[in-house]
Amino acid sequence: MPNHIVNEIRLHSVNHEDVRAIASSEDRVIDFEKLLPLPLNFWLGSAGLDHQRASPGTHLDSARATWGTEWNAYALNDDSLRQDGGDTVLTFETAWSPPRGWVVAVFNTLKCDITHHWQDEGSDDVHRERYIFTGDNSMFFPKWEREVVDRDSDDYRRLYKLQWGFETPQQLHEEVMGKSPSA
Repeated sequence: MPNHIVNEIRLHSVNHEDVRAIASSEDRVIDFEKLLPLPLNFWLGSAGLDHQRASPGTHLDSARATWGTEWNAYALNDDSLRQDGGDTVLTFETAWSPPRGWVVAVFNTLKCDITHHWQDEGSDDVHRERYIFTGDNSMFFPKWEREVVDRDSDDYRRLYKLQWGFETPQQLHEEVMGKSPSA
């Protein structure tokens, strides 16, 4: 069972139909394979050690190298790809790690600023990564920034609630244990 990573990706000043064209398939509202299909020369099932040595790898190896995570996006619903003012917001979960490879592919394709918040269920920290498009179509100088989000911020409470259904670790503890952790 993996650690589930909740992801919220905000594509600034991008229409959701443009995002849907590169991120949605006929079967899935968010499908990493639409933009970054996995290579066909990787083994699709489990493989023993001899088999692993004789082949380029498994589909999990390929997914980690291509998308940055082992599985395609999951925990999808009708609100997983939505317009929010001038921005498009995607929310979904991934296994073990955020899908940085896929986010970079979206960034390079749409050439827009992206804010990616994510939270690993194995940690109370919420992370923010910014992909910043600078330049125009003739010159491209991308920037990338990352930080741990302050626990008193709206971003922290929103992501923590997406992961756990509560805005803070204290609220979760009180619900599970029936009392405050400081009591």
